Amino acid sequence: MNRIILLLLCLCSLSKVFAQAQVNIIPLPKHLSLEQGFFRINKETKIINLTNNAETKNALKPLQEKLQKSAGINLSFQTKISKANCIVIELDKNLTNPEAYLLKISPSKVSIKAANPSGVFYAVQSILQLMPPEIEKSTFSSKIDCKLQALTIEDAPRFPYRGIMLDVSRHFMPVDFIKKYLDELAALKLNRFHWHLTDGQAFRFESKKYPLLHTAKSPQWPTNEGFYSQAEMRDIVKYAAERFITIIPEIDVPAHSNAALVAYPQYACLDSTGKQLLFQGELCPKDESIAFVNDILDEVMEIFPSKYIHIGGDEASKTAWHKCPNCQKRIQEKGLKSIDELQSDFIKSIEQHVNQKGRQIIGWDEILDGGLAPNATVMAWRSIESGGTAAKLKHQAIISPTSHCYLDYYQSEDPNEPLAFSGFINLPKIYSFEPIPEGLTKEEEKYILGGQANLWTEQVPVGSHVEYMTFPRAVALAEVDWSTKESRNYDHFLNRLSSYLNRMDYRQVNYAKHFYEIKTSMSTTADNAIQLAFNCDNGNAPIYYTLDGTSPTLASAQYKSPIAIRESSTVKASTVMKGKLVDEITRRITYNKATGKVINLDTPADQRYNRGGAKALTNGMFGGESRFGDEEWLGWNGLDFGGTLDFGKEISIQKATFRFFHKPSSWIWIPSEVEILGSKDGVNFTKITSQKVSVPQQEGVVTLPVTFNQQSLRFIKIIAHSFGTIPANTTGAGDKPWLFVDEIVVE
Repeated sequence: MNRIILLLLCLCSLSKVFAQAQVNIIPLPKHLSLEQGFFRINKETKIINLTNNAETKNALKPLQEKLQKSAGINLSFQTKISKANCIVIELDKNLTNPEAYLLKISPSKVSIKAANPSGVFYAVQSILQLMPPEIEKSTFSSKIDCKLQALTIEDAPRFPYRGIMLDVSRHFMPVDFIKKYLDELAALKLNRFHWHLTDGQAFRFESKKYPLLHTAKSPQWPTNEGFYSQAEMRDIVKYAAERFITIIPEIDVPAHSNAALVAYPQYACLDSTGKQLLFQGELCPKDESIAFVNDILDEVMEIFPSKYIHIGGDEASKTAWHKCPNCQKRIQEKGLKSIDELQSDFIKSIEQHVNQKGRQIIGWDEILDGGLAPNATVMAWRSIESGGTAAKLKHQAIISPTSHCYLDYYQSEDPNEPLAFSGFINLPKIYSFEPIPEGLTKEEEKYILGGQANLWTEQVPVGSHVEYMTFPRAVALAEVDWSTKESRNYDHFLNRLSSYLNRMDYRQVNYAKHFYEIKTSMSTTADNAIQLAFNCDNGNAPIYYTLDGTSPTLASAQYKSPIAIRESSTVKASTVMKGKLVDEITRRITYNKATGKVINLDTPADQRYNRGGAKALTNGMFGGESRFGDEEWLGWNGLDFGGTLDFGKEISIQKATFRFFHKPSSWIWIPSEVEILGSKDGVNFTKITSQKVSVPQQEGVVTLPVTFNQQSLRFIKIIAHSFGTIPANTTGAGDKPWLFVDEIVVE
């Protein structure tokens, strides 16, 4: 009998998985069961709204607008209850989760029951995903069949806070783009937009009391670019609310205030001589600065009705505070024990003011240092564990760690990825994110509000790039925040994602197409050809490639075995996901006299930047143009590069070309000089030539060709001398520079 019960349970579980696999809804509903037949929406279909709630009409707008634009169907409201061809909307207070909904589709009607209008909105998003993707078109087509699979969905989010943060301080994003971005978040049932309005670079919030703020900029930043007027922010708040998204505004203090202190320098720390102290742009934590911040927050709270106001609190170096007599005096007068407690005292003063206005603060997890403000919510970015620490202290926490949730990190190993921060978070990594920290009791877990992904925009100047960095990683986060932990399966997610991306195509979203990651490996044959191999964890789906730099199609050559390459080529390869080519990679290959030859290094590269080993210098493959953390770049800190190249026999050479990375903002400098020595026996070397290297004005790859009189040699020794010491008035002044070297080309 027990075996029969177990078998029935297994069959029931499998039927649920099968049903969910047949219906491409993201995020995955809590419970879904398929039924027989279809419901067709046509020009006679009516909406019967029994909720008596004005917000319900906002919840239904996406369905009405998309049907009208794409299919010419105008869904109208009627109060008379019909038995057929209708969509009935009701509020059900028996649903305990405030965002829950029950969707039942039969061949005769659609029934939506929800705890609140937000639940109606989420039911509508599920309905839209049940329709053909052409429903997302903004132009009319008479061929769209608006049929819905008969089914029952019982759904509710796992977490109440499901967020995305966008930094608009580093690069300003226009109002129209912000609205498009909000549309995409709403379609994924994400309900919090954390708007990072101020930072060291610029202050994007229009302050009526301090009008110089939104025109100021950090001296290190090229341009102010723009700001949001109070009228524009109110409009965006309203737009978000109509999509059941709450905007969490952030005014970042006490650090990251460079732009504010350019406009109002009286709030900066001063040393004993009266000279202004700016390190991380910290405000001086004096009464006048607190009043300044509170005045700004008063204006913020007039525009943003959210319960939470984010006040930053992160990355204060506190160096200025150590040297500021006013700060030291304040520590003594208040009986504080440390500089950390001085920051805590500052945050507590801000929190008290915000609490008096009936609101609460959120701060990055540095607000844990020195003692947590009484009612503060912690946004855990340094680690998942810091959120656990907050929960154990009985403080609410939002989990947003660099390990899983930073969208400014690279999402592919492809060297040709657009410039990003040096970390790496791909689609499966963010899908594996678990917002509940380990080691919490069931009671402590209740303090975890949910997860958030963050996009900092130092390297992201325009909206299309924001989309590329956000999607589809935000699609994965949406499922993490909404669906149960037990139901998540990456392969099933990819299956549904393919359908979802078709919809994003119609909405003209510039999403990244990295889902599997095609890996390459190189070797050389006995006749000195390069053997290029591909590998991809894509369920044995085919890989297509070209050798002429054009993008592959389904008619291109299909990869079967390693490809022999005997000339310089630009190789592109893609794999297939549900009939579409995705994960396109580009590899620039140079075929020259050094390709595949052994190079012996005087000193190994630093273990942090030695992924490809010495063979990466002669494997024929160029590293990235915008990143130095891939398998092709090797890095040395404060050391010369020295390597001896063995051609195996004497050959005639007259030119060597080197690639160096130059990025002073990351402590990376070109060498000061390059020397080339030659030898026939590998013991006795003679200097062939040397060349000084000029410091370029732009950051990025520096290609250095060195030509010399024709030589017949078996060995050459290359020495690239470290720059020495990082110059004054540049990042890391006085420290040892990094030296990064890529492919060595010999002709």
